[in-house]
Amino acid sequence: MRRRLIQAAIILFIGINFLLVYMDDDGKVERKSYLKNWSQVFEADVAEHLHKPGVLASVSEDHVYFDEDLGSFQEFLVEEGAEVSAGDPLYTYQVLDYVEAETDLMNEVDVLNEEIAAIETAISEMELYQIPDDEGDSSPQEPPLPFDFEEEMLEEEMTELPEEEEIENPEEDEAMETAEEPENSVEAELMKEQYIIEKEKELAQRSAELSSVENQLTELQSDGDTITVESPFEGKIKTVQETLEDPLIAIESTAVQAEGELTEVERSQIEPGQAVEMTLTEKETFIEGEIAEVSDLPKAVEIEEESIYPFHVSLHEDEETELEELLPGYHVNLRITLDESLGAAVLFEDLIFSDAVWKMNEEGKLMEQGVETGIAMDDMLEITDGAAIGEFVAEEPAGQFRNGAVFITPLKVQEVAWRNVFHYDNWSRPLVSGFLSR
Repeated sequence: MRRRLIQAAIILFIGINFLLVYMDDDGKVERKSYLKNWSQVFEADVAEHLHKPGVLASVSEDHVYFDEDLGSFQEFLVEEGAEVSAGDPLYTYQVLDYVEAETDLMNEVDVLNEEIAAIETAISEMELYQIPDDEGDSSPQEPPLPFDFEEEMLEEEMTELPEEEEIENPEEDEAMETAEEPENSVEAELMKEQYIIEKEKELAQRSAELSSVENQLTELQSDGDTITVESPFEGKIKTVQETLEDPLIAIESTAVQAEGELTEVERSQIEPGQAVEMTLTEKETFIEGEIAEVSDLPKAVEIEEESIYPFHVSLHEDEETELEELLPGYHVNLRITLDESLGAAVLFEDLIFSDAVWKMNEEGKLMEQGVETGIAMDDMLEITDGAAIGEFVAEEPAGQFRNGAVFITPLKVQEVAWRNVFHYDNWSRPLVSGFLSR
C-alpha cells in the first residue's frame, strides 16, 4: 500500500509540474534548453551565376567598297585568307577625271581631319572630367556628365541630324549632351574608362583612314591617273568579289569574342560589365571576360515562341592564354556572375528556420532573431541583416528552441584553446586576487 502511495505521489508531482509549465504564459517557470550542436556565422565570398553555352566569333567584319563612277578597276592586290594590316594595298583603279578625283580625296582628308579633332576633344574633355564622390555634396560642383556613357557602350544608333554641321562633326555635338547620372562613383569611373577606350579605338581607325586617303592623294598627284586603295583595317581577308559587287572586300577581325543567347527571363538579369568565366569545350583553357553588349532586340518576334536575345562577351588577355590561338567557331561554356558579395556573413541553409535563426548570446540565453538573406550559393545563404560574423546559432534539436530560455550545451573539447586556458596571465592574477581578498 505504501509503495502505491509513493508511486501515485511521484506521478502527481510530475503531472503538476507539466501542468504548471504548460500554463506558464508569463515565463515565471525557468526552463532550460539542451542544445547538442551549434555553429558560428562565418565569412565567405558568395556569388550567383548563370551558365550558358557560347561560341567564339570575330569581333567585327569591315567592308571596303569601290565606286565605279570614280574610275576603271584594274586589279586586286590581296587574296582570301590573307592577313592585312592598316596601310596594306588592297586594289588599284584608274581614275576617269583627275580634277574630280583629286577634289574628292582632298575633301575626304578635310572631313577626316575634322572628325579626328572632334574625337581628340571628346577624349580630352572626358579625361579632365572629375567623378564626384558618393559622400560629397549633393549640389553640383562639377558640370553634368558630358557624355551618354551607356548609349556609347551598349548600342550604336543612327539618328537623324537636321543640320549639315552636325553630320560633319557628330562627336563635338555629342560632347554637349547631358547623360543620366550613374548610380555611384565606381560605376561612373568604369563607364568613363570604357568610353575613353572606345574613343581611342575610334581615333585609331580614323587615323588609319586618313593615312590611306593621304597616300591615295599623293599617288594620284605623282602618277596622274592611278590610285592604290589601302586597307584602313587590320584583320583577315574573308571575301574578295571578283565580280566587283559591293562590298568589294570583307575584312574579318582577328580578335575574337564570345557570343551566346538569352531567354526572356535571363535577359532581365544580364547587363554590360558583368564578369564572365569561360572554358573551351574541347580543351582545358580558362578565359576571363565581361559582358560587352546585350541586344535589346530579339532575333525574331513570334507570338507563340519565346524571344531570344543575343549577347557578346569581350575577352581579357592574360599571360597564360594567348588570344591569338583562339579561332572563330570554338565552343565555350560561359559562367556569368549575376551578383556577388565578398566577405559576406554566411550560414548554411538548414540553420535558418522560417527566416529566423536561434542565436546563443553571451548571457547564456537562446534568442529567436529574424534575418534577411541575400545570395544563395550551393547550400549556403548570405545573411544581410540579423546576424553578424562570429555569432553563435543553434543547430539542433529544434524541439529545444525556446525564446529567452537558458541553454545548456556540451563542451566541445576540440574547440577549446587549451594553450590560452593554461597561459600564466589567464589564471595567476585571479588566483592572487582571491588570496588577497581573504
